[in-house]
Amino acid sequence: MNLYENVFIGRQDLSQQQMEALGVSLCLFITQNGGEVVRSEYCGFRWLAYPVKKNRKGHYYVIQMKAGGTLIAELNRIMRINEDIIRCLVVRVDRFSDHDNLISQAKTFGDEFGATKDVGYRNAGNKTIVTESEKEAEIA
Repeated sequence: MNLYENVFIGRQDLSQQQMEALGVSLCLFITQNGGEVVRSEYCGFRWLAYPVKKNRKGHYYVIQMKAGGTLIAELNRIMRINEDIIRCLVVRVDRFSDHDNLISQAKTFGDEFGATKDVGYRNAGNKTIVTESEKEAEIA
């Protein structure tokens, strides 16, 4: 059995409880078909980089598992059919990370630099951008 990480994104109009129930049902499917769920985690409601099927936000869920190739193929088929899942990705890994997953780490990334969580990558930090006309006004 190989090690896999599964990340899927649920529609924005689902509640957190519905998304967690969806994750539990997929974990149950994995264990019933000979796989082993090592860890599963709801990672929150986040903005998407671009609209996907008219959704601008999505619920992220991560499952780390041990499974065979046929189980992974069937899991992919089930996730593609499910209308509540807008994107999914299963990746084979060599080992699982001991730390939190990258999605959870991204929630706090940039806090030490004073960045806001919503638009942290757009902020100029502590720099003040001054236009040429403002420079001329300061000199006069």
